[in-house]
Amino acid sequence: MIGDNRQAKFSVVPNTRSVNQERRDFAAKVRAARALLGWSQAELGQRVGVTQRSINRLEQANVDIRRSTAVAIEQVLRDEGVSFEIIQSGGFRIVVLPRSHKRS
Repeated sequence: MIGDNRQAKFSVVPNTRSVNQERRDFAAKVRAARALLGWSQAELGQRVGVTQRSINRLEQANVDIRRSTAVAIEQVLRDEGVSFEIIQSGGFRIVVLPRSHKRS
């Protein structure tokens, strides 16, 4: 056909494998931080403003987490001196600041 104007089609569907890995990574971080702090799912949920069931589902990597919830969880953990560093070779490192260095 002369002047074929067909364009390549691109999928707008996210890569499911990477989305699932991100869910699992975030779930692992939340479980590890909660265990480190000695908090129950209910306690973390209360501090974040979500239900224990929501924390449970998040930790099982069964749901897409809202960005606002992820930010709230990260902020609560940072306030307790817990943060994460991504390791280039894969995985993450938990960083725990001494109480004297925690934000007020």
